[in-house]
Amino acid sequence: MADVIANVNIDEVFCRYGMPTFILSNNGPEFIADLFTETRKALCIRRKLTAAYHAQTNMTERVNRTLKLQIRIYAQQNHQLWDEEIQKLAFTIRTSVNETIGETHVFLNFG
Repeated sequence: MADVIANVNIDEVFCRYGMPTFILSNNGPEFIADLFTETRKALCIRRKLTAAYHAQTNMTERVNRTLKLQIRIYAQQNHQLWDEEIQKLAFTIRTSVNETIGETHVFLNFG
């Protein structure tokens, strides 16, 4: 799994958005595996850990919960095609206005 995470980070994140100065993660095994750690160190990327069970630090779990709910609702109506529509569900999250900051994720990333 660490090799998958490392490759996705390089191909889908770093090449698209540029090199981060740090990665915020939990203590999941895929983030502390030797391969991921060595890749991160070779690219001079620091690692910041989130506090356990502190949702305000890392919103990934909240976004995952929202996405799971959307998938469940969509799959009830279109149970054979939901996996083909996953990018459209992600689009709705990316283009929805965040209540706290009053902007969309797309605007914050791309202006």
